[in-house]
Amino acid sequence: MPKAHSSTSPGGAQAPFQTAHVLKRNQACHQCRRRKLKCDAQRPCSTCVRSHSYAVAHAPAGADLPPFPECTFDEVSEHKDQEPHEAPKNRFERLESRINELEGLLREKDKALNSFTAESSSAHLGMLPSFGPSPSVSPDADLFPGSRIGDEHGLGYQHFQGNSSLDNLAGVASLLGTGTMDTHFVPPDINRNSVTTNGMSARYSPPTGNHDLVFLAWPQNLPSQEVTHHLVEAFFAFWLHANHLFHAPTFMASLELPPTDPKFPPTCVLHAICAVGSLYVASIAPVPQPPSDYAPTVIDEIFASRLRKLQRRPDSFAEQQAKFAKQAVEVGLDLGQNTFQCVQVCVMLTWFYWCHGRWSEAFLSAAQTLRVAVPCGLNTCPPFHTIAQTLRPPSILPPAKTVVEDEMRRNTFWLAYAMERLIGTGNGWALSLDDQDICQLLPVRSDQYIQRVLVYPQDRQWSHDKDILTTHREPQTDSFILYIKATVLLSRVKVFNLRFKGKHYNGDASVISPNNSPTDGELPNPDTFDIKEAPAFRELESSILGFKSAFPHHLRDPVLSDGQPVDPHLYAASLIPFLAIILLHEPHARPTSSTCVHAAKILRASRSIVDLAYTLNATSYDVSLLGLSPVMVWFIGARVLIRFLKAAIDSNSEQHILALQGEIFFLRTVIGKAGERLFLAERYRKMLDENLFATCGQQFTETGSTPIPQAIPNNFTTSPVVDADPVQSHLDIFMQYKTPPMPPTPPHQRTQTLS
Repeated sequence: MPKAHSSTSPGGAQAPFQTAHVLKRNQACHQCRRRKLKCDAQRPCSTCVRSHSYAVAHAPAGADLPPFPECTFDEVSEHKDQEPHEAPKNRFERLESRINELEGLLREKDKALNSFTAESSSAHLGMLPSFGPSPSVSPDADLFPGSRIGDEHGLGYQHFQGNSSLDNLAGVASLLGTGTMDTHFVPPDINRNSVTTNGMSARYSPPTGNHDLVFLAWPQNLPSQEVTHHLVEAFFAFWLHANHLFHAPTFMASLELPPTDPKFPPTCVLHAICAVGSLYVASIAPVPQPPSDYAPTVIDEIFASRLRKLQRRPDSFAEQQAKFAKQAVEVGLDLGQNTFQCVQVCVMLTWFYWCHGRWSEAFLSAAQTLRVAVPCGLNTCPPFHTIAQTLRPPSILPPAKTVVEDEMRRNTFWLAYAMERLIGTGNGWALSLDDQDICQLLPVRSDQYIQRVLVYPQDRQWSHDKDILTTHREPQTDSFILYIKATVLLSRVKVFNLRFKGKHYNGDASVISPNNSPTDGELPNPDTFDIKEAPAFRELESSILGFKSAFPHHLRDPVLSDGQPVDPHLYAASLIPFLAIILLHEPHARPTSSTCVHAAKILRASRSIVDLAYTLNATSYDVSLLGLSPVMVWFIGARVLIRFLKAAIDSNSEQHILALQGEIFFLRTVIGKAGERLFLAERYRKMLDENLFATCGQQFTETGSTPIPQAIPNNFTTSPVVDADPVQSHLDIFMQYKTPPMPPTPPHQRTQTLS
C-alpha cells in the first residue's frame, strides 16, 4: 500500500511555523547567535529582554546583575565586499575547542566526586568521617550537557536550567574554574585536646586550586568561607560541649551545601559558633581584658556592660558575632522560625556570656533557654505529658524524624539545664525550671549518639527515677551522663538551701530536727539547731556520698596515668560532688569550733579539690579546655580554705598557716592558667585575691611570699575521715596539712596543649 506523501505546500501544516521575516547573515545579536536562539534584531532584541527578566526574577539573594539586558551586534562594515570568509570557521573551531575543554573539566570533577563515595575515609567535602556515617552532599549530581541541573542534593545550579547545552557548560565552568580539588578535613582520630598529634592543625589551611565552590549568596555578617570553616573546625575540636550540642558529621555535611539550600545551617548558629570558636584560634584577637586597676562594685560586677559603656571601644570579633547571633535569635523566635536552632544558639550564648563574666546576660540567657525549651517540649518525653485538656500541643516542634534529631534535642535540653544550674551556684536566686517539671530521659552514650544507635527507654534512666544519683547503669553510663547527673545533684542542694527556711516555718517534717527544733512559726537558731538530723538533709548528704562511690570502675579516675587525655566532663563530674558538700555544709560551718562537723567536712572537700588539681597539674593538659565549672569549683574550694586560714591566723598556728596558704596559692595558680584563655577564670583569680585581702590582710595576699608546697615539712598526718557523728577533736587535727603528691614526669604522649 503506498504511503501518503507529507504536505510541503505553503498552505500545509508547516506553514504557520515558517518565519515571515528572515534576517540576513550576522544581523542577529551576539547573544542569540551564541545560544542559537531566534532574534528579531531589535536593540535590545526581545529574546535578550526575556532572558534578562527571567534571570532577575530567579536570581539568588545578593546576586549582582546588570540593570539592562546585554545585547550586542556586529558593527556595520563600510566595505561589505571585503568581509573575511575565514571568521565563521575560526569561531566554530574555538567553540569546539572550548566545549572539549569544558567536558574535560566536568569529567575530572565527576571523577573527584566518585572517589568521594569510593573512599569513605577521605572527606572531600569537609565532612568528619570519624563521627560515623552521615548523609552528605550527593556525588551523583549530573553536570554534563543535557543532564538534569539543580538536583536537590546537587550543587544548586538552578539558574542554568532551561538553557542550551553550551550555555549550561559555560555557566558551570564559570563556577568550577580550572585546577585540582583539595579540601582540608578532620582526620578520623581527632581529639579536642591534641589536634597536632592527630593530623589536624589548629590553624585553618585554605583550600588550594580553583575547583572549590565560592558561593555568591554567602550570609551577610559572617566571615569568609575559609574563616568560617576554620572556626567551625576549632569549635568541634576544642569546645567541650560541641559534639553533644550538634551531630558533627551531619553538621559538617550541611555546611558544604550552598547557602540557599534549606539544609544549610541557619546564620544564627554560625554566628554563635564563630563567637565561641574564636576563643581557640590564634589568628583572631580575643576580647580585651578590663584595665588592671578596674575595681567594680557588686552591681558593676553583675552588669558588665557598664564597663563597656565607659571604655567606648569597638566590639571585638567574638562580641560582634555574639550580637549578630542574638539578633537573629530574637527574629527567629518572633517569627517562629528555626525555633530549635534558636535554643541551641541560646545555649552557646549562655556559655559565651558566662565565660566573659557578663553575669546579667548569662543569667537572663540561661533562663530564656529553659523557658523556650518548655513550649518546645524538650523538658518532657512521652508518655509524661499533662492529663489536662489543652488547646496547645505538648510541643510546638514537629516530631523528630531521625534518632539523631531526637537525641540532639534531648542533649540540647540537658546542656541548657546544666548551664543554668551551674551559673545559679554563685547566687541565691530561684531557679528557672523546677526539677519536678522535668520528665525526660537521660542522654545516650556519646559513641551511640555519633553512630545513630537507637536505645529504648526501658534500657535508660529517667530524670525522675528515685535512684538516678546512686545507680549508674554501666551499659548506659559515660562521662557526659555523669556530668548531667552531677548538675542534678547540685540542683537538689541549691533547692534545699533556697526552700529550707520557708519549709521550716510551715512545719515541714522533712526539714525539722527531731531533737532540738524550734516551735512552729519560728526560724531556727543556728547556734542550737542541729540541721544534720533533719530527714531531708540526711537524705541529700547520703545522695552526695553515694553518687561518687557508685561510679563505674573505668570512670572513677578523671586523670588516667597511662597517658590518656583528660575527659572534661568526667573531671567536672568528679569535682561537683565536693562542691555539693561545700554548698550543703558551709552555711552551718564554724571553722573556729573544735567540734563542728560541718567545718570538718567542707575542709576535707576543699582538700579533695586540691588533690584533683594536683593530679591535673601533673600533666601538660591545657586547663582552659576543661570549661568553666572546674574553675568555679577551684575558686569556691580556695574560698573555704581562706576561712580556715583566718582561723589559723587567729589561733597563731604557724604550720597551719603555711599549709593553708600553700594550698590557696596553688589553686590560685591553676585558676590563673585557665585565665590565659578564659576571662571568667582571670576574674575569679582577682576575686580570690580580693577575698584573701579582705579576710586575712595584705601580708597574706602578696604572691612573692607564697610558700612552695613541696618545701613544707611533710611530717603531718593525713586528715582523719569524718563520719556523720560529731567529731570531738581539736581544730589542729582536722586542719592538718596533707602533703601533695610529687608530680611525675609527664610522658611525651601526655602533651595536651593548643598550638
